[in-house]
Amino acid sequence: MKSEKLNSRKTPLYDVHRKLGGRMVEFSGWLMPVQYESIIKEHEAVRSNAGVFDISHMGEFLLKGKDVIPFLQYIMINDLKLLEVSKGQYSCMCYENGTVVDDLFYYEEREDLFRIIVNAGNIEKDFKWLNNHIKNYDVNVQDLSSERSRLAFQGPKTDDLLQPLVDVDLSEIKRFYFRYCNLKNMPIFIARTGYTGERGFEISFDKKNSEEIWNNLVNTGASPAGLGARDSLRLEACYSLYGHEISDTITPIEAGLNWLVKPKEGIEYLGKQVLMKQKSEGTERILVALNLLDKGIIRENYKIFKNGNEIGYVTSGGYSPTLKKTIGLGLVKSQYKEVGTELEIEIRGKLLKGIIVSIPFYRNV
Repeated sequence: MKSEKLNSRKTPLYDVHRKLGGRMVEFSGWLMPVQYESIIKEHEAVRSNAGVFDISHMGEFLLKGKDVIPFLQYIMINDLKLLEVSKGQYSCMCYENGTVVDDLFYYEEREDLFRIIVNAGNIEKDFKWLNNHIKNYDVNVQDLSSERSRLAFQGPKTDDLLQPLVDVDLSEIKRFYFRYCNLKNMPIFIARTGYTGERGFEISFDKKNSEEIWNNLVNTGASPAGLGARDSLRLEACYSLYGHEISDTITPIEAGLNWLVKPKEGIEYLGKQVLMKQKSEGTERILVALNLLDKGIIRENYKIFKNGNEIGYVTSGGYSPTLKKTIGLGLVKSQYKEVGTELEIEIRGKLLKGIIVSIPFYRNV
């Protein structure tokens, strides 16, 4: 993440973040708060209470038409037969070679209407990808990204804090399900999804209500949280980040997302042949979780060695406020994937001892 750039885009909450003392950085072309007071404090607030993240930089599409489901079955690797109205699903869109266009969430509002949330850096690419593959499907793709704002409200106390503000029983919204309701008379789309490893919600609404809804959530006692805490939280949960664990050079199977690749009998989808072969036969490299045994911090792109031979690289790394140790994820040659395997990570010209551990580092949902 880089310092502010004059030509970077701003979310409707940019001025609010500045007033709160947010340290703004460039991320995927957007100016976003990396932290307010402290990444560690914000991280711990989400693990113990609740945190509010501005995720308005992410993309939001509406797909309409009688062929939306067959179209998404062709575009996505997960199986929409597992969906129902009012439920969401995590998936990837893949190229024919099995690498990843993007990972995303989509929500079935009706059989002919789906909402999709995509990564900030991939909005234009994804919109073009979807439109370029519509072919003869009766589908229309609408980009709502600039019309709406999005917040993540995450942490074990989110239900209790949010319930007085909304006109729906939050206990009835199961994981991955969503509802339309009102927050202090303002209409919102609320889903029990998130990328922190905690209970919580992701909320979408008209951007004109951005500041009022943000303030309502913060006034519950939840902590404003920035990209730094969002990254350390998702790393502890071992959730993939596009451009790191998955990308246009890494397949979902290599990233350990085997469960995401469905056979979908009788349905051909983009990347299916490669991915199903990888799922049955394995891959030359695989994602593993790493602990550093020596003192230091693991960072992305650090090289990984075994007995002096380079076997892979770190995709994400950092300090875990929950575990009080350095953790990371890395792609290594598959013969070295077993938990307990000791290896070395090159940090500032020195080979420091590390070990492969179980995925995830932290689980609470």
